[in-house]
Order: sequence, then C-alpha cells, then structure tokens
Amino acid sequence: MFSVRTLLFASSLIVASVLATPANFKVTRSLPEGDVTCGSTVYTLSEVESAVSGGFDHLDDPIGDDSYPHIYHDYEDLDMYCSGSTWYEYPILKGGTAYSGGDPGADRIVFNPSGTYCAVITHTGASDDDFLACKGD
Repeated sequence: MFSVRTLLFASSLIVASVLATPANFKVTRSLPEGDVTCGSTVYTLSEVESAVSGGFDHLDDPIGDDSYPHIYHDYEDLDMYCSGSTWYEYPILKGGTAYSGGDPGADRIVFNPSGTYCAVITHTGASDDDFLACKGD
C-alpha cells in the first residue's frame, strides 16, 4: 500500500519534471500519421517525404527566385515537430514532383538542418504573407 510519503515524493517528481521543461519545448515526431490537407490540396505521406528529401538535397544549392530552401522564421509560432530552432521552408508539390524553380505555390514543408521533418504549412487562408498549419500535420 502506498504511504503518504511515497505519494508526496512521486508528486514532487512530476512537478519537478514539468517545471524543468523549457517553455520553447517542441514535440518531436518523425512524420504526419497520414494525409495532410493544405486548403483544398491533399498531400500523401509519400509526397511529404519527397518534399523533405528535395529540400534537404538543395540545402547547399538553393533554387528559384526565392532561393528555396530558405530559413523559416516561424513568426506565426506554429507547432514544429522537430528539435532545434533553425528551420528551412521548401515548396511541396502534388504528385511528389520536385520543385525546380518558378512558382512555388502556396504550400511548404519545413525541416531542420539535419533533414528532419518539422511541419507542413500553407499561405492558403492566412493573412498577408503569413502561414497556417495544414490539417493533419
């Protein structure tokens, strides 16, 4: 049977672990659990993976007028599902098509410098040049 002392000790451990968690802690996960919807565009997990891979491949050789991938500042304070505080944004296109310059469209994947997936975001429905998280992300 649990004593009051044991319960108090366990409670203090829980409180200490919560207090020790940094305010900017981000939940880490590998990829979305299924399809992701940005506006009316649905991306499969395979398309998300292809975009992350394409963005990482161009990290040292950006392409297009806006030099993708480029730093994503997260001014909107969206959830990032990766560690770190440096993130890159890169266009995600239907069919797993690799971005090759030109019009990037409204949707982006975000990844960290090690190529780890962080989020899928969109300009669709956002004000000005802001981003929103895509559904299912």
